[in-house]
Amino acid sequence: MFMLGFLFMSSERKTKKSQRRRERNLISLFFHICLVIQLLIFFNYCTKKPTKEALSLKKELEIGLSEGDENYVFGLIADAKVDSSGNIYVLDIRMDRVVKYNRDGKYILRFGKKGVGPGEFEYPRTIALDSLGRVYVLDSRKVIIFDERANFIKSFRLDFMGIDIALNEKGNLLILGAKNDQLFNVYDIEGKYLYSFANLINIPEEFSKIKDASLFRTPLRLWTNRNRIFLMNPYKYEICIYENENLKIKLTRRLPDYIKPEIKIEISGGFNAVVSGNFIFEKNNTIFVFYDGEKASWLDVFEDGKLIISTKVKGTLSAMDNEGKFYFIESADYPKIVRYSETHLRQLRSILKVD
Repeated sequence: MFMLGFLFMSSERKTKKSQRRRERNLISLFFHICLVIQLLIFFNYCTKKPTKEALSLKKELEIGLSEGDENYVFGLIADAKVDSSGNIYVLDIRMDRVVKYNRDGKYILRFGKKGVGPGEFEYPRTIALDSLGRVYVLDSRKVIIFDERANFIKSFRLDFMGIDIALNEKGNLLILGAKNDQLFNVYDIEGKYLYSFANLINIPEEFSKIKDASLFRTPLRLWTNRNRIFLMNPYKYEICIYENENLKIKLTRRLPDYIKPEIKIEISGGFNAVVSGNFIFEKNNTIFVFYDGEKASWLDVFEDGKLIISTKVKGTLSAMDNEGKFYFIESADYPKIVRYSETHLRQLRSILKVD
């Protein structure tokens, strides 16, 4: 009886231990399953496609008329900029003038006209503004400077074709253009050349065969934010970000609707090239990228280097102000500047827990 009882008790103990072991295994398995589910949710969040139509734009202001007051009628708008006070400057290259409006769209003044004399424009391209209220007009191979009251200050010649102009963090002029096989050319505000930096971009073979191919190795626009410079490669979706004059980061996208550059021959010895228009702006670690696609124009939003929004827009984005409002050049019916504010981006950031 003793031996039998012992064996029975030992068997009972083993059964309880086995049950406890199974319970522990089940609990462990449960937690592993929960962990796998969490990881799947996390990776799905990280790899999901950017939200489409997530950025809703609300029209706030429109500047432009089809006819009537000549101060509001445009010929062909090439550029628009907004100063720190919200004043809006519009470059009209068909009427060869810059027109200034206040933040409510009320006309203030205008300056410039066709010609080769002081303060006159030959082939105006873009404009830049500084903190002193000066306006810098890039006129292909020269820069023309005006004060805040549109008085002509001076101009200086360039020994290369200028493509775009901006101010760097030191208050010097940064002129985009192929000079000595470099992209960026730095001048002080008096027009003294200081130095150049950054290699020209690589181009497709069909462009390299053209005379003066270096012109095609230069992007169409540049943007600055403190010590950072932004460029969009005109031949593919590639955003180049320079910090302290060194190339640091490239942002790319897979299979975006992006216009492939095309050369259109017009006459013997003459040609033009069709490339995507683009705009880049950075505010509070958020990068806004506008570009033209084959099917539509798009506005992409990057947070910390990650694409979170891609939405269709109309017109051409030309400026953003200190409040993050968008200024588009639109040409439907007649040329105009339209200001939009975003209505859903803050909500989206809250959902994504982005500061």
